[in-house]
Amino acid sequence: MKGREVLKFQSEVKRLLDILVYSLYKNREIFLRELISNAVDALNKIQFEMLTDKYIEDRDIELRIDIKTDKDKNMLIVEDTGIGMTRKELIDNLGTIAHSGTIDFLKRAEKRKKGEELDLIGKFGVGFYSVFMVAKEVRILTKSFRKGSSGYLWVSQGGEEYTIEKSKKEKRGTRIEILLKDDAKEFLEELRIENIINKHSKFVPFPIYINGKPFEKKPPIWSQPKSSLKEKDYHEFYKYLTNFEEKPLAYLHLSADAPFQFHALLYVPDTSLEFIELFKKESGVDLYSRKVLIQKHSKDIVPEYLSFLKGVVDSEDIPLNISRESIQDDAVVVKIRKHITKKFLEHIKKIKKKDFELYLKIWKKFGRKFKEGIISDFDNRELLSELLLFESLNGGEGKFIDLEEYKKNFKEGQTEIYYISGESYSAIEKNPSLEIFKEKGIDVLFCTDPVDEFVLEHLKVFKSYPFKMAESSDIKVGEDKKKDDKELNDFVKYLKELYGDRVGDVRISTRLVKSACTLVNPENSPSIQMEKIMKMMNKDFEITKKIFEINPENPLIKKMQELYKKDKDSEKLKNLAIHLLESQMLREGLIKDLNEYIERSEKIMIESF
Repeated sequence: MKGREVLKFQSEVKRLLDILVYSLYKNREIFLRELISNAVDALNKIQFEMLTDKYIEDRDIELRIDIKTDKDKNMLIVEDTGIGMTRKELIDNLGTIAHSGTIDFLKRAEKRKKGEELDLIGKFGVGFYSVFMVAKEVRILTKSFRKGSSGYLWVSQGGEEYTIEKSKKEKRGTRIEILLKDDAKEFLEELRIENIINKHSKFVPFPIYINGKPFEKKPPIWSQPKSSLKEKDYHEFYKYLTNFEEKPLAYLHLSADAPFQFHALLYVPDTSLEFIELFKKESGVDLYSRKVLIQKHSKDIVPEYLSFLKGVVDSEDIPLNISRESIQDDAVVVKIRKHITKKFLEHIKKIKKKDFELYLKIWKKFGRKFKEGIISDFDNRELLSELLLFESLNGGEGKFIDLEEYKKNFKEGQTEIYYISGESYSAIEKNPSLEIFKEKGIDVLFCTDPVDEFVLEHLKVFKSYPFKMAESSDIKVGEDKKKDDKELNDFVKYLKELYGDRVGDVRISTRLVKSACTLVNPENSPSIQMEKIMKMMNKDFEITKKIFEINPENPLIKKMQELYKKDKDSEKLKNLAIHLLESQMLREGLIKDLNEYIERSEKIMIESF
């Protein structure tokens, strides 16, 4: 035809088309999202031009997107009344690759293993070219918004070249005619088209028509004023978002205009799927740009420890063509993530203050995630520390307090926050090291989650008060007992020599009230519970030698001291002393030879007759 130009694709485009045309994809439907996104972009641009330019073609036509099917011709049509394109723009936009993200994608695609499928979700740089996954031929009729512009026809079969020629197009905008491949006829079905739009483009800001009928869609709830929304509106959207019938535990609706613009709607689910392998990849909120979904279950818009959240974040400041790999480092995304994180944590703190029972539900499901945040999020560590809950010695089993309440209950002269680790409340509560705390009414936090000790080690202090392990050898709670008693000191020396390197030291206890003895940790060493975890992770890990404390007021210790006084070489005393140490080691799960312990127990029982 006269006036038709035959042009070559840029080499990078040709390489990309080869990958798209000759490979199989599990997400071929993405092409329609890409075309709708391009149409939205064209409509956004014409809206802007209308504000600044009086001389625009077809100023009064409706801004809309039309999707039509022609089953007889096996053709799908996507048309918009947007900004349109000139000849030069056709070449620049479709004949070459302008986005560095597309070139990066191309390099990765070419390096993939044979038979490995490509995931195109979030790859906006691929853009228009994804249409060739389903197209035998693509025809584009377009006319620019500029007054007096000519219409153009662009045609390609996805090979090495394309053609451009002038054409008669009456109205401004772009019409894409897709001659579908034989295995892509599913995209002629209205229901299939509707499902794709519902999934990817449900909230675009312009009307969409399918074969002349308006596609029913609601304005996105997250961009509406809070004053216009009711509780049921938020719950309905949560059902749509998650397919859960249950109500969320809590939600937060945020909007900001400066220094960057975004809307966010975040939900705390009532069901935790974090530890179910099937759902681990489904964490994260959905990221939108200008009401177009650019990343499902984004792991970049909120920190990893808040990945249990459901919801959406939408910002016009995030470019539509951003690739998944670029999102994490995008300056706008980083700023939005920081803002959202802080606001969400402040919101949870308010819930904790106003409705502690509700917060307790959130804590029991997601408290460990907040603890992870303390370890990983330095900027919000102090705020996260105010969300921590613990059972405690004075509170009783099943009763939780926070660090602020613990601090308010300090006894006179108390300058440290005491804690103790163990497998359960009942197991910790029986620990002899707590006797002096019980006697003096000093509260102790119970750490029953293995993560707790890591958390407190990272925090180090709360409101300038340091954390102190109740089993630490340098605790200054009780008073020295019989410090100048020579006979008692001689007995202690005997035990040291008998135990040798099985313990780090033997001391007179200031913390025991009733019990005969206990094992405590050397200053600044981890708890026994923590060391056992380290040992499980590394069999070569050496458990710290514990300090053995005795209570000289205990009847058993008094009897042993009398026996020592009568016969320092008594075999009975030796067996009793070793049995006493091993009993404590058994309680802590540190004994190595259980058979030897049982034999000694039997011997002691025989001697008692």
